[in-house]
Amino acid sequence: VFLVLVSLVLAAIKYFGLIDLGTGALQVVDGDSLRRGDMDIRLHGIDAPEYRQTCRDKHDSDYPCGKQATNALRGLVGKQEVSCSSIETDRYGRSVAVCRIGGLEINGERVRLGWAVAYPRHSLSYVRMEAEARRARRGIWAGNFEKPEDYRARKHLVQGNLGNRKPPD
Repeated sequence: VFLVLVSLVLAAIKYFGLIDLGTGALQVVDGDSLRRGDMDIRLHGIDAPEYRQTCRDKHDSDYPCGKQATNALRGLVGKQEVSCSSIETDRYGRSVAVCRIGGLEINGERVRLGWAVAYPRHSLSYVRMEAEARRARRGIWAGNFEKPEDYRARKHLVQGNLGNRKPPD
């Protein structure tokens, strides 16, 4: 009975985002998702272009902004020790977290560098950083782009995947 109770308490703590996900090397999945072993981590409060998404540069030419956003996160994370604290668990079972490399918060840095947008429906923490990146025309703000959320909605509508329960790109 004690072990079941402890398991339930630990599950509740993890579900409600009150647990440290630990520190260590992470694999970059895309511009706002990481993986440690079999644990998927979604960066809280931000939204990056989907891996297959294209944007328009300042010369109005297409470029693979989703791949560039992913590569920018790979460059930031590298093989460094990353610590993440879970805020919640999303509908796909991913831990939604704030992650850091030392004193640098990765979530905010992604927005500040222009490789992700603030996701105000989930957090207002990064709205100012987005405005700064937009003014400085950094990353995707150097040209034109479809917000990742709109891209996903359009893609799923076109593909008829509205009932799809797997995570986006």
